[in-house]
Amino acid sequence: MENHHIFSEYGKKSSEPSPVSQMMSKFAKDFRPGVDINLGVGYVNEDTISYDEFAEIVSVLVKKDTRPPHLLNYGGPEGSGQLIESIKGFYKELRDNKWIGDIPDFNNREIIIGVSGATSILTGIANILKPGIVITAEPIYYIYTSTLERYGFGIAPIPENKEGPDIDTLQRTLEIYLKQGTHISFCYFVTVNNPTCTVISNRRRKEIVECVQDLSKKYNVYIPIIFDLAYEWLIHYPEMEKPISPSVYDKGETVYEIGTLSKVFAPSLRIGFIIGPQGSNLLKALVQWNSDVGFSAPLITQEVSAELIRKYGKKQFESVNDGYKEKGTLFKDAIIRQIGTYLESITGGNAGFYIYLTFIGVETITNSSLFKLLSRNSGIREWDYGVEERKPRVVYLPGIYCVSPQGSMAEKGKYQMRVSYGYEDKNKLLQSVNIIKEALLEIDKKCFD
Repeated sequence: MENHHIFSEYGKKSSEPSPVSQMMSKFAKDFRPGVDINLGVGYVNEDTISYDEFAEIVSVLVKKDTRPPHLLNYGGPEGSGQLIESIKGFYKELRDNKWIGDIPDFNNREIIIGVSGATSILTGIANILKPGIVITAEPIYYIYTSTLERYGFGIAPIPENKEGPDIDTLQRTLEIYLKQGTHISFCYFVTVNNPTCTVISNRRRKEIVECVQDLSKKYNVYIPIIFDLAYEWLIHYPEMEKPISPSVYDKGETVYEIGTLSKVFAPSLRIGFIIGPQGSNLLKALVQWNSDVGFSAPLITQEVSAELIRKYGKKQFESVNDGYKEKGTLFKDAIIRQIGTYLESITGGNAGFYIYLTFIGVETITNSSLFKLLSRNSGIREWDYGVEERKPRVVYLPGIYCVSPQGSMAEKGKYQMRVSYGYEDKNKLLQSVNIIKEALLEIDKKCFD
C-alpha cells in the first residue's frame, strides 16, 4: 500500500472517488439492462448514433487514404485541418438554416481540437490556469466543479434564473473578490445548463461578457470567460430564441467557447473543440497541453468526424433534435400530469436531455425515503421484490450533488433531482414516472421508516 505522502494534492484528493462517483459505481455494478431504468447517467440515446454512416466512412477513408501522415499515424496538436474546416462549415450551415443566430467570426477566431473530447479541454484549462476562484452558475455542473476543486480551485456559485446566471449577483460577487485582491481564475458557464437545461438567453450572454470585461478593465485583470456549448446544438423547440455566439459580444478578447460532437454525433468519437481569439496565449498553452498528454486526438476519428459533418450534418442535426423533442415533451408532460402536485418547480425538457425537479417537502438525498424506494432498498419486502428478484429500479442524480455546500442553494438541493431522457426509450421513461409516483404515494402512506 502506497504511503499518502507520495501523492500530489490532486493525487490525494483523487485517490478516493467522489460521492457521486461512488453512488453511480455502486448502482452500475448490478444494473440490469432492460429491467432497471437509467435516468441518472447522461448517456445519449443509442438511436441517435450514426453507426451505418460511420462504418461506411471509415471503410472508404482507410482504403483510399494515401496522404502522409496516414490516418492511423499521429496527428498535430492543433487538430486536423479537415475537421476544423468542417466545423466552421457546419456553423455556417446551422446559421443559414436559421437553427442558430450569429456565429463566431472565423476571420479573427481560431479552433483547436482537444485530445479526448471537450472534457480534455476543460481539464487542460484547469492545468494551464493559475488556481483561484472560478465563477459559475448554480445549480452547478458537478463533474467539472469537482475536478476543479481537486486541482485547488475555489467555486463561487451564482444562482440562475430563467435567463441564466443572475447578472446582479454576478456583478456583486466579482466586485467583492476583485476589491479584496482575490485571484479570479476564470468564469465558466454552460449555455444550456447541466443539470437544469436552462438556456442562457442572448441578452444574458451579452450582459455576462460586458459585466466581466468592464470589471476586468476597472481592476486591470484578465479574466477568461469560458462558455461550454455542450448542449447548444440540442435546443429542440424552433420557437425558442436562436442562440447567438457569445464571441459576438467580445470586446476584450477574453471569450472562449467549448463545443463537442458528442451529443449530436457520437460520444466515443471524443471530438471536442475550443474557439477563441486568434493568437491567444490560452490557446497556445492548450496546444502544448494537447502535445503533452497525447499528441493529438486520433487522426482517424478526426477525419471520420469531418466527413460525417460534411455528408450527414444537416440530416443528423434534424433527426437528433426531433427525437429529443418528442421524448422531452412526452417525459415532461407525464411528470407534470402524474407527480406535478409534489413539485415546487420543473425546468428543462426543451433543450439538452435533462429535466430538473424541485420537490415540496420530499428529500432526494441517498439516505432519503425516496432514494431507498426507487433503488428498491427500502426494507419493505413487497416494494423491493417481485416473485423472484428485485423489481425495476430507477436511478437519478440527487440535486445535492448539483449545488455548492457553501452556496445559497445547499438546503434546497436536498429536495431536487436531475432526470435524463437521453438514454432510455419512451416506454421506459413513462414507466419511470409511474414508479416515482408509486414511491411518492408510499411515502404519503407514512408506512415507510
